[in-house]
Amino acid sequence: MNTVFAYLSSAELTDVGRRRKNNEDSLIRLPGAGLYCVADGMGGVQGGEIASKACVDFLHNEFTESPDAVFAITADASARLVERALNAASRWVKERAESLGLAGTGSTAVALAFDRVTPSQGIALHAGDSRAYRLRGDKLTQLTTDHSVAAAAGLPDDSSLPPMFRGVITRAVGLNRHVEMESTPFDVAPGDLFLLCSDGLSKMVNDRRIQKLLRKHLEDSLDDIAKVLVTEALEAGGEDNVTVIVIRVSGDLPKGPTMEIPPETLALEALEPVTEHESDQHHMEDDHDATGQTAEGAGATASTMADGVVTPSHDRAEGRTPTTPDSDGKPATPTTPVTPTQGRATIIAKPGSFPPSRGLGGLFVVLFVVVVVGAAIWGVLEWRAGQGAFAPKAVERPLAPTGDMHHGIQE
Repeated sequence: MNTVFAYLSSAELTDVGRRRKNNEDSLIRLPGAGLYCVADGMGGVQGGEIASKACVDFLHNEFTESPDAVFAITADASARLVERALNAASRWVKERAESLGLAGTGSTAVALAFDRVTPSQGIALHAGDSRAYRLRGDKLTQLTTDHSVAAAAGLPDDSSLPPMFRGVITRAVGLNRHVEMESTPFDVAPGDLFLLCSDGLSKMVNDRRIQKLLRKHLEDSLDDIAKVLVTEALEAGGEDNVTVIVIRVSGDLPKGPTMEIPPETLALEALEPVTEHESDQHHMEDDHDATGQTAEGAGATASTMADGVVTPSHDRAEGRTPTTPDSDGKPATPTTPVTPTQGRATIIAKPGSFPPSRGLGGLFVVLFVVVVVGAAIWGVLEWRAGQGAFAPKAVERPLAPTGDMHHGIQE
């Protein structure tokens, strides 16, 4: 029984959908840490399934085994651990794929971190187009903004984009060794309902319909709410894997502060996220390690890459592999090869969009991608402006009122 976050209850549900043979979505719920995450892999059975599982495995390890885990009692401190875990996952995915000579993989990630010191606060972190929503009363608010070509052009979805730019995201775990997680603070109130989902839901069911379903079933069990959302996506075509986590705030939200913040937590909050330059420098130092071993915290060794198992650095000395509990509480570990993009490209294509380039020099790929994506976005902006339909998308966007399933619930 979770006592620290006793005012939060949650449920999860994931389904392979009606068009896919394997489920590339992964999720993790850590109610005792106030952490929830959904990851949506890209790259097929050879990459996406492993990339998304790497995200949740590194998060699980960071929040249950790292020395800092006990001090992640504020949302800001938890956010630092999320950033650290997902950057470690990004390095692991990228480096393992390079060792296998594969291309075209990555994973979105969207996480909610709740604050046990000030229960009325939380932080959403994300990369890609998996989303976080909050239903408060009759209003559904999207807390995250998609990292996609469509969002960059100010479009609500990609249906009006040329086919080659549909499903193209501009940020993902595993695309580079470093991933910049966008951080969005939010407030928490009694009776709030939060939703994390992969785009298997949001692409099949529009926001207005999601709002209507949540309002209609607000008093139902969280298991039933999750099932209603997934079933709706399947009935709309189920073209992708669909995963949801729903989190309910009770009517008795504790007033903060609930405790004093220890200096270790303040030090954790003050940590600056690792930059891409620092990540690359760390990688270069590893390459020149005289022992030929990967330095602590740099990612997986050649042997763990070959085995296809996610093994964060501080587990390697003891030969342990982090595991993420599935819906039945059983461990689940990646065992399938990963496939990332080559070079320093800053976009990644999801299934159905144009394939990433192969075999080009890193610098050439960067220049080529920047020119192509820049031109595409500019063209879309000009076209939309000409139609008078361009409108920037806000981070929090209020809405006007208008298979094969596995699930669990944590009360």
